Amino acid sequence: MGKIYDVIIIGGGPAGATAGLNLARRGLNVLLLEKKSMPRFKLCGGMITRKTIELAEEIHPGFYSQLEQEGIIENQCLTYLIKTENRNLHTARARHPFVLINREKYDFLWIKSAIQEGVQLKVEKAAKVDFSGCTVVTSSGNTYRGKFILAADGAGSRVRLELARKKVVSPPRSGYAALAVETFVPKVYGSFSDSPELILGLIKDGYAWSFPCSKVQAVGICSAKQKDGRLLKQRLLYLLKSYGVADKNQMKIQASLLPYGDYEPRPGYRNVLLVGDAAGLAEPLLGEGIYFAHASGNMAARAVLESKGIAHACVDLYAGYLGKIISSMRKRLLLRKLTLGLPPFLADKAFSFLLPLIALRLEEKIQGRHGDY
Repeated sequence: MGKIYDVIIIGGGPAGATAGLNLARRGLNVLLLEKKSMPRFKLCGGMITRKTIELAEEIHPGFYSQLEQEGIIENQCLTYLIKTENRNLHTARARHPFVLINREKYDFLWIKSAIQEGVQLKVEKAAKVDFSGCTVVTSSGNTYRGKFILAADGAGSRVRLELARKKVVSPPRSGYAALAVETFVPKVYGSFSDSPELILGLIKDGYAWSFPCSKVQAVGICSAKQKDGRLLKQRLLYLLKSYGVADKNQMKIQASLLPYGDYEPRPGYRNVLLVGDAAGLAEPLLGEGIYFAHASGNMAARAVLESKGIAHACVDLYAGYLGKIISSMRKRLLLRKLTLGLPPFLADKAFSFLLPLIALRLEEKIQGRHGDY
């Protein structure tokens, strides 16, 4: 087996890359296992908020300038719309722009930064984790051993599933995880707004979106209640038709799991921690995941460093750092049930009454400030 790493990270998205970058920067030997060669496609609306940029700048000074220099920013929008199928509920000019990024390039930037700090990247898929020996066996037959394992392997986390079998965490997709379908439509095929749109009331316990990228429109829909992908696809096609998109052959519609509301309060066991989507850390109201991926990666790295190699202390520290995030997510999950959980025929009336009263507050919570969960 050879070398024993200080930390093995499974998954090279924002959570894994952030944790790896911070740990390697402090001198630890870090192995990051990513199942696909980078850059790789990731299904995502691709919007980052003010709090995400603030946190990224804290970790990686000059981050925003680098996004601009490398052409990762697709669009920056100050105006936004919230509507239902039948009416425009709220149009406003935001105090801070909504930044739309190319997710493929964005993740690659973080991986490159982690490698520059000393993280060793191997393109291999983790097939089995032995918790007692703290080893990872890959599908290519290689075995790696570490002192700690950080699982950043996404919403359907295999590591979380194995921990659930030990009855120490809940299984992935056991709570309020949503199914999302999304497509990227060339702008010439429809009449789209130049501003981000949030569409409410199309489906129970969910929402739809239309985000203007540089050459395409990202259009999608998700629901925590409706898990039939065929029905979601029908609703997406219905939405696209309202934008004038008639030829569905021009679209590649893809599905993914969105773990909003599927958070795990104590996401770890012994010397194994779950981070990002693997811990269900997506905002339960509107599904923002990138910020919480970075934040949890940061916290997991801090817990490893401060635990001084004591496994149970690491989990305790990490759960403590996540405390404010989990508390906020509980409240937002309740708010989601009281709003997005309404039947579609009631949603139009409810939203038309509520949104003028809470729109500014909602915008402030979405954009946020780093540390204000």
